[in-house]
Amino acid sequence: MIGRLLKARYELVGLLQDGPIFSTYSARDRIQGRDLSIRVIKLPFSSEGAFIDRLSQTVQKYSVIQSANIERLLSLESDESTPFILGDLTRGPSLADRIKKLAPFSIPVSVGTAISILHALDSIHRTGLVHGDLNPQNMAVMADGDVRIQLTGIWEAYSASSTAGMVVLPGMAPYLAPEVSAGAMPSTASDVYAVGVLLYELIVGRSPYQAETAIAMAMQHSTSQTPSLRAVSLAVPVVLDEIVKKAMSKDPRYRYGNASEMLADLRILQDALRFGRSLSWPLSPEPVDPGPTKTGKGPAGRPQPVAPRMSAIREASKKKKKGKDSEARERDVPIWMWILFTFGGTLCLVVMGMWIIQNLSKPVWVTVPKIQTLNIAEAKNLLSQSKLTIRISRHQSSDKLPQDSILDVDPEPGQKIREGGQVSVVVSSGSRYVAVPDLSGLTVDKAKALLATLNLDISNATATVTDSKVPPGSIVRSEPGARTLVERQSIIRLIVSKGPDDDTTVVGEKDGYTYRLHFDLSTLTHPARVKIDMLDESGVKTVYEVAHKPGDTFNVTARGKKQQATFNIYYDGTLVKSVDTDTQGQASTDESIHPESTDTTGAGN
Repeated sequence: MIGRLLKARYELVGLLQDGPIFSTYSARDRIQGRDLSIRVIKLPFSSEGAFIDRLSQTVQKYSVIQSANIERLLSLESDESTPFILGDLTRGPSLADRIKKLAPFSIPVSVGTAISILHALDSIHRTGLVHGDLNPQNMAVMADGDVRIQLTGIWEAYSASSTAGMVVLPGMAPYLAPEVSAGAMPSTASDVYAVGVLLYELIVGRSPYQAETAIAMAMQHSTSQTPSLRAVSLAVPVVLDEIVKKAMSKDPRYRYGNASEMLADLRILQDALRFGRSLSWPLSPEPVDPGPTKTGKGPAGRPQPVAPRMSAIREASKKKKKGKDSEARERDVPIWMWILFTFGGTLCLVVMGMWIIQNLSKPVWVTVPKIQTLNIAEAKNLLSQSKLTIRISRHQSSDKLPQDSILDVDPEPGQKIREGGQVSVVVSSGSRYVAVPDLSGLTVDKAKALLATLNLDISNATATVTDSKVPPGSIVRSEPGARTLVERQSIIRLIVSKGPDDDTTVVGEKDGYTYRLHFDLSTLTHPARVKIDMLDESGVKTVYEVAHKPGDTFNVTARGKKQQATFNIYYDGTLVKSVDTDTQGQASTDESIHPESTDTTGAGN
């Protein structure tokens, strides 16, 4: 798709990444003159209306997050049957590529990378949102070494597709927290878990768990022991090992609650590494009474360097409060019964929670207002008053309504939809036909910019002529000429002045021959691009190249130095006719090979 122009505005320049759902390109906005990223949605997902609608809502929801370390997605747009996401452009390789080529990294580099990730993640968590799909493939390493997070929140749209979730699961599974694999929604704590996995991978050079399938990987995260960095290398500081263990705790209650908490500990560690200071764990311990000793100062006469487990505190308290009868009753209850009661209670809580959420957040129904014939800005304003959003499903040419006017609406006006819902619209791209502007006197660059605003393009076969009145490099005329009606996307050929010719005789004297060809495409059966090449002693040059439809009639004028010339006529690149002029400048034709009437005459000036 490189080189394709989407919405007659965004030119795809290069492929950045090709994933299971999106193909990501760098693009150039021809109107605003800026670089962007465009994620083209692949089939079959691009044809799933529910997925596209949910994706549009998600992009709009997360577009409010502002951070230099987060790639912002701007909007979901569509070019005919090609939906795509418009976003900021991030230049740099993915973190997955860096890990594959360079890992393991040094301790300072690994900690600095994790801090960069957490700094971006903190901006997301402070808005009350979560990323939900942190993995090195969704992160880019910029030139200054900072990491930029991509595809924030897009996981929310996967549930609207019947297959998207299964397609992306293999890439997500190595970084999913156990509770998410078990069915819980992503949270700030599950984002922290993914950072812990990433930090382990940066230091060791491989994932903490190895499995061949996504399901097996989820089981590893749920049942395997939390990994220790110091089990791999004793060079890893104890504090860093404990930070990773805490981030990767199986129970989210014992993890860092959000990015800000883990970020604070890593910054303390980073400063200690930079200035050679020693640290003990925990970095900010809560006061714990370890019990009296002979010195009265706790074990060994000093505070414990490592805080006891929270579970150990609870157990000690329970032992003080419970009597012997209570302990005997606990031992009399079979372990399988405790498991059954725990599972049943958890299931009841989940069901009750889902019922409460669904009933407390019942949507309000609103009526779709009439927005046909309004322009996009007016339609957005009217829909926002009803707390609805707009989605442009496609653009369609119209000779009745001007460009950017609403042609069709789904759901139709008068129907009721949920508050916060989305209304899909078909927008007019203007008339199929546009008048060729007068380009005489303009430079080629200015003419190209002007034609781009009218969805017209310039032929590569630009001709040059001698002209004493038009400065070199300026346009003498165009083919088709000014004020000629042509279809949008047509190719306009430019005739450019090369200035006065020193060998040209005085104006009015004979300096060449003019050939005029008349075409009647009444027998043409389908639209085709007509190209005409002229061959004479000076060589071959294209004198005409424009798309036409059956029934068109047009004239072509060409100029040569000699009376004898051959004109080769092509439809969609296929040669269909050759016309020769004799020494008198008259055309000879072969009626058996041309599907239209062609008249050619040559006249010397």
